[in-house]
Formats: sequence, C-alpha cells, structure tokens
Amino acid sequence: MTDLTVKYFTSGMTGAPQISNNWGDLVTMLDACLVNGFALKAIDTLTFDSGIATATISAGHAYLPAQVVEIAGADQPEYNGQFRVLSTTTTTFTYAVTGTPVSPATTATSLSAKVAPLGWDKPFSDTNKAAYRSKNPASPQNMLLIDDSLKTPNYTTTWAKWANVGIVEDLSDINTIVGAQAPYDPNSPTKNWKQVEANQWGWHKWYHARQSGYENYGDSGVGNRNWVLVGDDRLFYLFCTNAAGFNWLGRNFYCFGDIASFKPGDQYATALVADDNYLGMSNAYTYPGFRDGYGLITSLDLTGKLLLRDHTQLGTPVRFGVTSLNINNSQHICGAGSMPFPNGPDYSLWLLPTYVKQEDGNMRGLMPGMLWIPQNRPYSDKTIVDNVVGQAGRKFLLVTTQYLGTAEGAQVAFDITGPWR
Repeated sequence: MTDLTVKYFTSGMTGAPQISNNWGDLVTMLDACLVNGFALKAIDTLTFDSGIATATISAGHAYLPAQVVEIAGADQPEYNGQFRVLSTTTTTFTYAVTGTPVSPATTATSLSAKVAPLGWDKPFSDTNKAAYRSKNPASPQNMLLIDDSLKTPNYTTTWAKWANVGIVEDLSDINTIVGAQAPYDPNSPTKNWKQVEANQWGWHKWYHARQSGYENYGDSGVGNRNWVLVGDDRLFYLFCTNAAGFNWLGRNFYCFGDIASFKPGDQYATALVADDNYLGMSNAYTYPGFRDGYGLITSLDLTGKLLLRDHTQLGTPVRFGVTSLNINNSQHICGAGSMPFPNGPDYSLWLLPTYVKQEDGNMRGLMPGMLWIPQNRPYSDKTIVDNVVGQAGRKFLLVTTQYLGTAEGAQVAFDITGPWR
C-alpha cells in the first residue's frame, strides 16, 4: 500500500504560508504544514476512469506530482481522503482511487482539494505560541512547545527574531509545563522561557530573522524567507533562512519529533534540534550554526541537540550527536564529504543511515527519513532523485544548508516516499 505519512513542503509552493521577519510567522507556518494544510481550492468537476480520478479546477490549481492532497466533499467516499498526485496540467490533476465510483462525482455541499498536512495535533495555543504533538498512537506524544512572540522585557522589535522551543512531556495550559522538559536547568527551570538575567531571552531557539553579528544587530529586513519542511506523522525537519531569499547566510537546520529508537517502548526518545544560544548579545553570529552547532550535518556535534531523557527513561535531558559511515576517520559533514560523485565502482549517489549517539556513548537509534550523503553536494538544492543504488522504488529530496563561509555548504537527503518506520 502506498504510504502517505511522509510529506514535504517549501516556501515556493503555491499557497504556502510565508515566514518573514514578523513575530508569530513560524507558528503560522507550522499550523499549515502540521495541522491544517494549505492552498484550499474548489474543484469544478471530479471524474473517474480505469482507476484514476481527474480533478478539474478551471481557475488553476496549486499541486505538484508526488505531492499529497486531501480531497473532500464528494458523495462517493472513494473520491475523498488523502492521495498522492500522479500527474498535472495547468487546470487538472490526477490521483488513483479504489473501487468504481460514479462519474462524475456528486456533492451535497462542494468539492475541494488542499495540500494535506502531516496530521499533527495542536492541543494548546495562545498568541504566537503553540504546542504540537503527534497523533500516532505509537508515539509517546511528547510535545513541541514554541513561543514565537516578542521577547520581553527590554527587547527591541527590530532585533533578531526567533521562537523559543522545547520538548515537554505534558502541559496543563500553554504556560504550565507538566513532567519532563528539554532543555532544562534544575537551577533555573524557566531559563528557556523567561528572562532570568540581562540580555538573555531563552536558551534553545529557532531563528527566522537576523543579521550576522549579535542579536541586536538587526532582523535582515522585510521579505519572505526560504524554507523547507519534510516529515511524517511523528517527526519533522525544518530548514529556514534568516533573510529574504536564499543567500550566503543559508538555511538554519532544525528538527523535532520521535527518533526510531533501538529501545522497545521508549517513551523519551523525542529529539529537538535548535540553536543553543543563551546570551545573544555576546555570542556573535556569522552564518547558521556558527558557535551554536550545525543542525544535524556535523557528525558527533552535541550542541543544540537534545533527547527528552536517556535510554534509562530517568533523569534530565541528554545531548546527542549523529553519525554515519566515517570515510575520513574524523569528524565529517553530511553532503560535504570527500567521496567522489558519482562513486566510481557503481557510478552512483550514496545515501546512508543516520545514527543517533547519546553523549554517554550509547547508540539510541536512527534519524527517521534522513540519509547521510558522504559526497559533496551532488545535486542542486531541492532536487528530487530516484534510481538510487540499493533504494529501489524510493525518491529522495536533497536540501542544501549552510556550513562555514560563503563558498561552503552541505546537503542532506530525505526519503519522500516513506514509510520512515
């Protein structure tokens, strides 16, 4: 059966929510991609022939081949639900259905299509704040708590903008954490959410507007950021620039959700990847990851990477790093490796599993859907590749991110066929 849990979204998709330098933009984007979907369109006609449904939207639609859409409103249930788009023209798209529904479809209300969300829950919210969790019953359903509101007190709105982010075991309301949380300082439990000393507003951050330098150097001005989100119903990866377009600043690389744990019944293998930047007025920034980690592209780098608890299920959060095949016997960078492309013996792109290693040395699991590239940026940004050796029937999205200076970068591959688990 075709898997529909894995989906990807980009800022360039028609109708996609945009992230600019406004407080709350990250929450708006996550609402659309995780919970609600976007690009809602009225379908004019919906017909069936030989296992294929054809939807016509005379004003033009917003959907791409291989994208997952959600169809609603047909009296015939075979037409409704989530489907992967097979083909498109400017005014039509097709998808496969089972059974033999009446053609054309009839409706008591109206026929509609939209880009399908990942299917997460949003149990708590407030202005520019939200909590998201997986609805999959196999998930421990730990939450992402995000506060993308103006930092108070004493913060100027034209300075850098970011969301404070953390993992929480539960909430009684949007402002009250229950149970375990990460990051967590037992000597200062609110350090990630409230100002506890001068020039400090949080600890783990997802940036979406800033310039090089300190946080008070500015927000890079107006304009829509370039972002990519890929995930399933239990974990997602987010890339987002700090300025309009895709320039030398590159994309930040963030993540939240359940890893594929090696421990059966693991209730605390929920991961958060963020910028670990406590004093933004004294920690200068040059490019994404500078001083505060490189997302998930640098092997065994522990900065900004947390699991809610370690494999014993006890205690406070544990840091982790990721690793894969080590071809240099040293620290290595995903998508900036020394292995030739294509690899000579099999003339191929190599995509390898990405392992999660706790700070104490224990191997905790795998990063679902993320494939390590030991070669150097083999394709352009957002290229979709198939026919990968050893990966028959699967397609991969290659996303470029930033590493070091203006001439250097890295690249990560994501399985967009699924399932990831």
